Amino acid sequence: MSKKLELMDILAFIIVYLISISKNSCSPVDEYETEDLFPIFEFIIPRNDPTYACLKLQTSLFLSVAYPAKVGNEELIKKVNFSIGESDISSYTGFCQKERNQIEIIFLNEWRLEFYFYRTNETYLFDHVVLYYKLDGALFPDSIHHGAQSEVYDYTFVNSTLSHSFRCNSGILIDLGEVKIDLVNFKVEAFFDKRPNLPFDEEIVCEADKEPLSQIFQGWLYIFAALIAFLVVISTLYLFMIHRSHAKKIKREQRSDPFEIADNQENLDESNYNETIERTHSKEKKRLVVRV
Repeated sequence: MSKKLELMDILAFIIVYLISISKNSCSPVDEYETEDLFPIFEFIIPRNDPTYACLKLQTSLFLSVAYPAKVGNEELIKKVNFSIGESDISSYTGFCQKERNQIEIIFLNEWRLEFYFYRTNETYLFDHVVLYYKLDGALFPDSIHHGAQSEVYDYTFVNSTLSHSFRCNSGILIDLGEVKIDLVNFKVEAFFDKRPNLPFDEEIVCEADKEPLSQIFQGWLYIFAALIAFLVVISTLYLFMIHRSHAKKIKREQRSDPFEIADNQENLDESNYNETIERTHSKEKKRLVVRV
């Protein structure tokens, strides 16, 4: 019985473990893993206007910069990865127009990042990025080039319906060639046209944040297979225990009446004797009939 309980405990543990795996594999992306370590900035355009906002944007900023460097006589490509903290943001500004919203973020003293949002009929697009940056020796050691650099990129990162916000916690990657910008925990609503203290409108979620149906099916398949296996094992154990209990009961009954077998044998012998007598009488009767 103790072995049965141990096996049941092991099976229960396996089922709980599979369920936890399926939950983890099916759950949507809610927050970036490093949210507690890196801040989520909120930008509202125009600034310091309690009555009106055309643009609301929330994001964390991560950058990767590859730059040519020279160490001794060797020239190579170095890469620096870093995040933007609260102390790195100097200021931000922007403007509101009927067909265009723009935000300009100043960070690391002389870096400037510009986002442009355009209105088209019932939608708005985020499809234009400009970055001005400076390669200084403190942040980029052994850099060959110094001074200002600029990158312009045109690509549709967001295509959302008006009066809707757009969310992508997984991140929007802006590839500027030597510089890559990752906007994590990203949420925006352009052409907001409301008071800034009002919440975002109904959100549209990026594909990376959506819960894949294949993962849902896979998770439930694990659970179903584990339950089937559990039921098969329990049913087998149940039948085995019933058979074993029945066999023990028969042995106990035999041990409780030691003369039962002998009595059965005597009854069998007596029955055989009576049958033999009856067969003999029957033959005698047949013989008598023949003689007559």
